[in-house]
Amino acid sequence: MIRGLYVAAEGMVARQKAQDVLAANLANVNTSGFKADRPLFETAFQRMLYRVEGTTTTPIGTLSAGALLAATYTDLQPGPMMHTGNPLDVAIEGEGYFAIQTPGGVRYTRSGAFALNAEGMLVTRGGFPVLGAQGAIRVSRNATLQIGEDGAVRSDGKVIDHLLIVQGRLQKDPDGWLVGNATPVPNPRLAVGTLEGSNVNIVREMVEMIEHLRAYETHQKAIQSQDETLGRAINEIARI
Repeated sequence: MIRGLYVAAEGMVARQKAQDVLAANLANVNTSGFKADRPLFETAFQRMLYRVEGTTTTPIGTLSAGALLAATYTDLQPGPMMHTGNPLDVAIEGEGYFAIQTPGGVRYTRSGAFALNAEGMLVTRGGFPVLGAQGAIRVSRNATLQIGEDGAVRSDGKVIDHLLIVQGRLQKDPDGWLVGNATPVPNPRLAVGTLEGSNVNIVREMVEMIEHLRAYETHQKAIQSQDETLGRAINEIARI
């Protein structure tokens, strides 16, 4: 009986954590280049069951001790393309990620919402330098900067660098950047004046949230039922 309470409680905790993951996805539905996270469940542990016959025991199978949110994984499917008309907005067509210099090191993203800061450096909207094949990209004062569909960066019509576009096995860090081992994409193709939107599907997220809510309520009712049965057993058996 007590074990049943723990199993139901584990299920409630797992579903609540999954709801938090989905809520974070919905909060970033309009974030350029955002990649949704997905919850991954597994059983807490398996308890072996035995048949006892005299002094011998025979294994007859296992019984789960409940569900756990084991981990989350990132859905790296591309998001929809959105035309903005801004010449410094670029989206990658096909595989690849932009390389960004952050205080924590080089990080990767699909968001190509770039701008020139006061020092003439190409940066993200958060102010982090965008990396080219030769490092951070910078132009002289009053110079115009253009990004070509092949990733070439031009200052007043002259090629000064190429955007560093990479691919590899990447995973999301706590700050939302992608990290991991990456290698340059040989011939990247970009859509200029376009941004890649978030790959969060609102309908899918809402359906999954309802599913987890119903499961949470089921675990909650299981706890209530077992609590009532346990209370009845303690009170009524004691009278006998």
